[in-house]
Amino acid sequence: MSAFREAWDEAELGLVLLREGVVYYLNPAAARMIGAEVELAEGKPPVLALRHHRLARLLQRGGAEDLKLNGRILRAWGREGRLYLRDVSQSERRRRQLEEERHELMHELRTPVAGLAGLLELLQSDMPEAERRRALELARDEAERLLRLLAGQGRESREAWLVSELAPRLAHLLPGAARLRWDTPHPISHERDRVYQILVNLVENALKYGKPPIEVRTRTKDGRLLLEVADRGAPLADYQKIFIPGKRGVHAAGVRGSGLGLALVRRIARAWGGDAYAARVGEKNVFGVVLSREVSEEEEKRAENFGVRTNEDNR
Repeated sequence: MSAFREAWDEAELGLVLLREGVVYYLNPAAARMIGAEVELAEGKPPVLALRHHRLARLLQRGGAEDLKLNGRILRAWGREGRLYLRDVSQSERRRRQLEEERHELMHELRTPVAGLAGLLELLQSDMPEAERRRALELARDEAERLLRLLAGQGRESREAWLVSELAPRLAHLLPGAARLRWDTPHPISHERDRVYQILVNLVENALKYGKPPIEVRTRTKDGRLLLEVADRGAPLADYQKIFIPGKRGVHAAGVRGSGLGLALVRRIARAWGGDAYAARVGEKNVFGVVLSREVSEEEEKRAENFGVRTNEDNR
């Protein structure tokens, strides 16, 4: 028994043994997983030793089950008075993370694919040559962006390009986006593709569930740059959970969203060292991201003199 105990005392797999109705061995790994003390557990009935009726049932009757216990995810299986325990918390968290990333990637790729499909359909129709050239340029941009997304790459820029470049792309992709109001005087030095992805999801959310006028704006707070989309929709019941996948709230129109788009917005913002947020400000719902870079006084002064611009000003 001493060699047996020594081997199992060092094992990462948890082991509990039952004899004559009481626990006569519980190794340290099992004790850590269930939050018990070896000395106090041995010699006790299963329910008292394991402090969990489902574990006790598996030890006594056999079977297999995954359990959440003490902040861990345990895979437990038992047979003939033996119970084995494996902590699968890390692998399960990784599996769930990969599943979330897969869904977010599908959601992310949907935008350039939908843009390309719309442009190809447009190119099949009769149109002036100037518009055809512009449509081809947009199609090329969407194809290049798709390739960058698949390669996990982005494109950086330090220009004030939100209105001049992204506004036409949004207007083509999302019905109603041509009527957006733009107040974006601050230069943004983050990846264009990621900023575009943020705006696509925030604007699409506002167009689906909010009410016009819908405004895209930048502003500063505590030296940080904020990128926001504001609309005049009805107040939401919970502004905290809407960035969680599958936790999208029910809107005034009774439509429930998946929350994947806003979850992606938060993931991108946090990757930059910022975050995503939503709040009721006056009569508006505001959805935005805090960007990581600080804004210089010179940039702030230029922004104050830049003025408000709209899509109609730049078509």
